[in-house]
Amino acid sequence: MSDKRKVKEILKKISKQKKRVASNFGKKIEKKEHLFSILIPVFAGILFFVLSILNLKSSIWFDESYSAYLVRGDYGQIWDMTAKDVHPPVFYFALKTWSLIFGTSDVSLRFMSVFFGLIAIIFIFHLLKRFFGIRTAALGTIFASISPMFIRYGQEMRMYTLVLAIVMAASYFLSLALDNFGKKGGKKYLVIYAILIALGMWTHYFSAFAWIAHLVIIVVHFGGFKKIFKNKKVLKPLLFTYIGAILLFAPWFPSFVSQILTVQSGFWIPPVSFGSVADFVSSTLFFNLGADVVSWAWVFGVALIVMFTIAFKKVYKEQTAKKKARIRFLAILASVPVAVMIILSLPPLTSSFVDRYVLYSIVAVWMLFGVVVMAVKENWMKNVLALLVVIVAIFGAVFVTTREPKGHISEILAETFIGAEEKEPIIANSVWTYYDAVFYSSEKHPIYLFEETVNYEYGSLEPVRNYRVNLVEKKEEFLKNYEKVWYVFDTPENGAEYDIPDWAKDMRIVSEISLDHHTALEFAK
Repeated sequence: MSDKRKVKEILKKISKQKKRVASNFGKKIEKKEHLFSILIPVFAGILFFVLSILNLKSSIWFDESYSAYLVRGDYGQIWDMTAKDVHPPVFYFALKTWSLIFGTSDVSLRFMSVFFGLIAIIFIFHLLKRFFGIRTAALGTIFASISPMFIRYGQEMRMYTLVLAIVMAASYFLSLALDNFGKKGGKKYLVIYAILIALGMWTHYFSAFAWIAHLVIIVVHFGGFKKIFKNKKVLKPLLFTYIGAILLFAPWFPSFVSQILTVQSGFWIPPVSFGSVADFVSSTLFFNLGADVVSWAWVFGVALIVMFTIAFKKVYKEQTAKKKARIRFLAILASVPVAVMIILSLPPLTSSFVDRYVLYSIVAVWMLFGVVVMAVKENWMKNVLALLVVIVAIFGAVFVTTREPKGHISEILAETFIGAEEKEPIIANSVWTYYDAVFYSSEKHPIYLFEETVNYEYGSLEPVRNYRVNLVEKKEEFLKNYEKVWYVFDTPENGAEYDIPDWAKDMRIVSEISLDHHTALEFAK
């Protein structure tokens, strides 16, 4: 026997052995389904947990500092303040409650997002298990748990993982409602679904795009609008579901209308373009925007997109009608919210195209990666596709871990705290610097803001006006009490000179700490 033939025979034996091991492991999973239904989400949760906690100590930024500042008030104040901003109050209520139990440090407040990420993983697993069985659920859940955008927003004290948990729970109960429609006890799933719709809207308005995707799924499931309207047994429960959800949201509706008008009058989000859509694809895969992804990482990214597209088409054709409907369910959840967000961001409307607003669609894409890998029959395609998903996830995890700002305001403050004497005031140059910096304020190193620098033109500044944490009204009187003060501001670009504030013109600089992003100057009389 020639050497080439021997090698072929060995490879064949290895391949058969691999198939046998995989088959035996798969059978073990199915045989002990109850046990693995606990172990798999726990394993996926541990993966997500480990990757998420890597950045819990990084510097907070404006959205987070707003959250942390807002929960200094009571629940009534939070209601009033959010009504003047652009988001509903449920996340802030949850964060307030969390802070009362676990404290107000950066790690404590951020950990709530990790917690809701873990809740989301449980519903992701059970949704996939209902649809495709435990083996597919295992891979799909693991892929979802290592998706870079999910990890990134598991590290932030914002509402995105809470919304993800709500949407995945709603998707799970909708699937139960559709499978049990018209059956005894089936209505309870629609009631739970209606409550989750309302809860989603009370948490973040862009959860509505998930409900639009669900509506598409419902229409397709029942064969179109005409069939739904003709069949009262279908139409009536659906109407009660959506009317019930609207009624549960009704108390916040006046604030919702006011906030939408505020956003449409002008907002920070840039217009939608081909570049922003391309960046969305890049974020879905890597977290980073396209220009920030190293070129050779894109080799794997493009390969994954091409391979997944080919495999998806192939897998979809080979499925039964029931399996096709379930793949469509995920595909609609992954695509429709993004399409709706793009359409509603086109002129004459103000753009609202932000990737994290539809985190649930991004995670649904990673769930689909797992579904397709498990369903594709050709071993070489299965192995290559799985390998590409893992490689892209590794790139994304690295980009998330090394992301900026990894210490912007906290880094300059840490340096300033070393140089500052106890109780020596640190003055922020603007309300935006103050918002981030005041989170790190303490009795030993207090951080202040002169109120005369605040314009209060945005609703997000109302907590500053109302809570007044270290807000100085009488600047001259305040400065009389101190021989030395520190001043923190953004480092000027291209080596430009510092803009010394008027109140410090007659003072001298005795210390200077300058970093790439911020500078701190110590002034003395």
